[in-house]
Amino acid sequence: MLPKQEYRELDNEIPGQLLRALNPEELKKVDGDVFGRIYEYFLTQFADQKAHDDGEFFTPISLVSLIANVLEPKKGTVLDPACGSGGMFVQSARFVENLHENPNDTLSFYGLEKNGTTINLAKMNLAVHGLVGDIKEAITYYEYPHILFKKADFVMANPPFNVDEIDADKIRNDRLRQ
Repeated sequence: MLPKQEYRELDNEIPGQLLRALNPEELKKVDGDVFGRIYEYFLTQFADQKAHDDGEFFTPISLVSLIANVLEPKKGTVLDPACGSGGMFVQSARFVENLHENPNDTLSFYGLEKNGTTINLAKMNLAVHGLVGDIKEAITYYEYPHILFKKADFVMANPPFNVDEIDADKIRNDRLRQ
């Protein structure tokens, strides 16, 4: 899922070393979603260094958790029309797990994201947390590939308000704006 261009420069032994480093005996004895939390940590560190490009910001996990806990997505379809790295899905799943239920049995995750590399990060985020979802590349302002208009049970988003590449003429007569 990672962008190949950046990772082709790595020596072939590095991915193996990384896997061995992330799989010590101590981790085999720990309960819970350890790999998911490690992944979230690295996403946060990456965001601190690379975020804020083109008006896009990484939403802190604490804020995403607050949104999930306020909306209480117990069962149904969760749509994030600006899903970024998929944090809304992970925190929705955590909410369901705290109810001692399996999020894959109670929630369906659908996301839209304009950046292909970020989509890959979101898909990896779902995978390391054991979640299933459908994330498509789209600019939410005028693309609706999931056809969930008035069908999603929960819409959770922290959209980038300052992004380029939005054609105002395309949304001027949009039925969703009226």
